[in-house]
Amino acid sequence: DAATGDVRDVLEEKVATFFESGDDKVNWHYLPESNEVLWFSERDNWGQMYLYDLATGKLKNQITHGNGDVTQVLHVDDKARTIYFLAVGKEAGRDPYFRALYRVNFDGSGMNLLTPENADHDVTMSADGRAFLDVASTPTTPQTSVVRDGDGKLVVDVARQNISKLQATGWKPLTPITVKA
Repeated sequence: DAATGDVRDVLEEKVATFFESGDDKVNWHYLPESNEVLWFSERDNWGQMYLYDLATGKLKNQITHGNGDVTQVLHVDDKARTIYFLAVGKEAGRDPYFRALYRVNFDGSGMNLLTPENADHDVTMSADGRAFLDVASTPTTPQTSVVRDGDGKLVVDVARQNISKLQATGWKPLTPITVKA
C-alpha cells in the first residue's frame, strides 16, 4: 500500500537452483483490472506461465503446458485475455534453440504457433499487439523479414537477404549436426 507502507505477501516462488523469469524481460505481468497476475515458473521443469488471483494468492490455472520453455512474454492483451510469447522447444522435430512466437488465452486454451517456419524468429510486436515484424533465419538459410497480423497471417514480405556474392566467394553454410546430451 503506497499510502501506508503496509506490505502483504501474495506469491512466493522458491527454487533449489536459480530463478530466471525471462530472456531480457521479466515474464510476470500485473493485471490491475482483474486483480490477477501472470506468473512465470519452472516448477514442472519447463518455463511455463500461470495465472494467479491476487486477492487470495491462489493459483487459478496453468496457462502454458508441455515441453519447451516460455522465454519472453512480448505482449499481453488484458481485454482479450491473451498472451503473445516467444518459446523454444515446444514443437517436435524443430531445433530446440529456435525461438517461435505463440499466442494463448489466459485459461490455457487456444495456443497457436504464429511463426510456422522452422527457423529462429526474432519478433518485434506492435504496441497494440495487432501486428509484428518477424525476422527469421537458420544457420544455413539467409534472413527473411515479414510483417504478420496478430493471427500470424502474412501481411507483407519486407526483405529477403541476398547472399549470392558471399556464395560466389566459395562460402558454404555450416553442416548442422544433432548429438545426444
